[in-house]
Amino acid sequence: MNQEKELTGIERELVLQYLRDDNVPLTITLEEKPLMTETELSENKTELPSADERVPASAVFPVAIPSQQITVLDKGIILLKNQVRSVQPFLGKTVRVQFYFNHLGLYFITTMKECSQGLAIVVPSSIKRVPDVIVKCNYDFSATLSFSSGTKSVTLECIPEAGYDLFVQPRWDSIETEVQKAAKKLLEKFVSEVKSGLSAPVGNGLQLINVVRFLTQRNLSLPPAIEGRCRPFGIIYVDTSRIVLCAEGECASLSCGETYLLSMTFALSSSRLLKRIIDVQCEVEKVYSDDSESGRSCISLKFDGLKKEDDRFLYERLSGKKLE
Repeated sequence: MNQEKELTGIERELVLQYLRDDNVPLTITLEEKPLMTETELSENKTELPSADERVPASAVFPVAIPSQQITVLDKGIILLKNQVRSVQPFLGKTVRVQFYFNHLGLYFITTMKECSQGLAIVVPSSIKRVPDVIVKCNYDFSATLSFSSGTKSVTLECIPEAGYDLFVQPRWDSIETEVQKAAKKLLEKFVSEVKSGLSAPVGNGLQLINVVRFLTQRNLSLPPAIEGRCRPFGIIYVDTSRIVLCAEGECASLSCGETYLLSMTFALSSSRLLKRIIDVQCEVEKVYSDDSESGRSCISLKFDGLKKEDDRFLYERLSGKKLE
C-alpha cells in the first residue's frame, strides 16, 4: 500500500473482508469536505445539509466506536448498533472514519446516514492510508524521563499538552461546562482518598483541577498512523514540588513508587537558543484514572532533592515573580 495513494481495488476488497470478519473499532471525526455522492441506503433519507449549514469540525469531537457496536454488511455498509448517542451530531454530516488494518492506519471520507436499522455509514470506493508524519516542535518547555531497564537506558519524551497553560494557576472554569459535574465527582473522590490516607498528600491540590479536566474532557486524539506506537506523555501541570503528566492510548506504563530522572528544559530566549536544564530525581506518587475504558490516565511525580537554585528558577518562571 502506497502511503500517499488510495488503496487499489484488490486492497480495498481485502480491507472490506477484514472489516466484515473482525468488526474492528472505529474513530469517527467530523470532516469539512465537499459533499460526496454515495449509494443510498434506503428510500427515507435525511436531507444532507448545504455547505453553509454544515457544522464546523471544531464543534464536534472525535468519537471512538467499540467493535461490539458495529456490524459490517456485504455491500460495505457499516451499521452502528444501539443508536450510539455520541455520534448523533454526525447525522447527515461528512465524516472521516479511521481504523487499523494489520497495524496500519487507514481512513475514508463518507456521510453518516440513517436507515431502517439505525445509523450507518457507507464505505466509499476511496480508502487511504493515514500519512505517517511525525511533527517535531520546539517548545518553550519540555521534559524527558529516564531510567535503566536491564542493560539499556530508556528515555521517555514529555511535551506540553495542547490547551493547557503551564505558567498560570489552573482554574475551574477551564473545564468544559458540560462535564463539570463529572469533574467535580472525580475531584471529590481524589480528595477523599487523600483524607483517608489512601493517597499521598497533594499539597495545595491545584494540580487536581487539571487532572480532572483531562480525565473528563470530551476531545479524543486521533489514533497514530501505526498501531501500538507509543506516544509522548503530555505535561498538564508543574510547580516547585511536582510535575503531572497525562497519557491517552498507547503510552509507556508508569507505576506508583517507581523513580526516574526527570530532565526539564526551559527556553530562555525567543530564539530558543538559550536554555536552562533542570535535572532532578522524582517518584511516581499517584496514577489517576476515571475508572472507565477511556484509556486516559494522569501521573503525578514528586521531586526529590531539587536544588535551591533550581527551586528558585522554577518559582520565578512559573509565577512570573522575582524572589528578593
